[in-house]
Amino acid sequence: MNIAVNRDAVNWLFLDLNAFFASCEQEDNPELRGKPIIVVQMLTDSTVAIAASYEAKAFGIKTGTRVGDAKRLCPAIIPIQARHQRYAEYHERILEAVESCVPVEKVMSIDELACKLTGKERQVPVAKELAAKIKRTLAESVGPCLRCSIGIAPSIFLGKVASDIQKPDGLVVITLNDLPDILLPLKLQDIYGIGQRMELRLKRAGVMSVADLWDAPSAKLRRIWGGINGVLFHQLLHGADLQPPSSPFAHSLGHQHVLEPERRTVEGARDYAHHLLNKAAERLRHKEYYCRRLGVHLRWMGDLGGWSNQTSFRETRDTAFLLARLEELWGSVPRYKPLSVGITLLDLVPARYHQPDLFEENERQDRLSPLVDRINRRFGRNTLSFGQVPAAVKKFTGHAAFQRVPESWEF
Repeated sequence: MNIAVNRDAVNWLFLDLNAFFASCEQEDNPELRGKPIIVVQMLTDSTVAIAASYEAKAFGIKTGTRVGDAKRLCPAIIPIQARHQRYAEYHERILEAVESCVPVEKVMSIDELACKLTGKERQVPVAKELAAKIKRTLAESVGPCLRCSIGIAPSIFLGKVASDIQKPDGLVVITLNDLPDILLPLKLQDIYGIGQRMELRLKRAGVMSVADLWDAPSAKLRRIWGGINGVLFHQLLHGADLQPPSSPFAHSLGHQHVLEPERRTVEGARDYAHHLLNKAAERLRHKEYYCRRLGVHLRWMGDLGGWSNQTSFRETRDTAFLLARLEELWGSVPRYKPLSVGITLLDLVPARYHQPDLFEENERQDRLSPLVDRINRRFGRNTLSFGQVPAAVKKFTGHAAFQRVPESWEF
């Protein structure tokens, strides 16, 4: 039996906050409104913008632009030190405002969310009225600088694509009847999930445009992607309302940091690696997990690429044990000039599935780390920490809130 598909119906409303970090700063400080600003992790010409206001974007400045280059493009540019705790607070206010209009189904990142449309909301005119209501509510209850672009579509995937078509303050609808025409004017990298490397792979395979991408059979995309993800991408591009299967458990967690110029040495990277691992281990315990693998990765200055290494061990959540494993890995770090350092805890095991090892002394030592956590939450961040970390490194809590929304206790 064939089930008729309503090709004019929509299933999702995708909301993307425009220039979110920069907009938060302009909302908090009226003197910054209408001015070109960039948000940076540190106030130095050698770092990069992690957000740019639309006034700055008019000069060709975007996320990833070096501050020194931004100043050449726009001498009036204003660098602002990032305040990630504040952005997380705005995120919570935005969620509350949107929830007053329609339930939020998925938080995709700190500045993106998706709402499932039901009943009459699936009718395009009703969905557009709902989008307009959300925009008004954000302006009235959060602030006029917090503008958003909204994509309304049959799937989250196409909703994301739609939200990127018109910025700032956009509203774009894609229905199955609009495909593929609405996509054809776009560039390959305008399609969600296609970055610079994937575009290169596509073009090497003869896929030179979005029209070619649309016409490419599923089997060809499977070969280009190197697996089932190519098939999934083909289905999503053609309007299937699919979502990747998700595990109820996390698989990894970690932190990374672009080093200040004065700390771009192997020793400076090591100091930050210790600090990042302290923070990651605390998050591990807060989320009630153990881990079985530790990874460290560095990126070098210039065109030297990077370095990474991993080590495996019994299940643990003990910071001191993890720091000792980090030191073992660090002995093989090349002596190049590092730009950034990152730490990842992998092979996570929920605490309720943890199997203690009665013959390990460290199993008893695991009790020390939660005690340090409690002391820090009572008397302030980093009152106690494992290892000797310089004070300037220890006090740094501004790790960028991009894909993950930090919790209040982390600051």
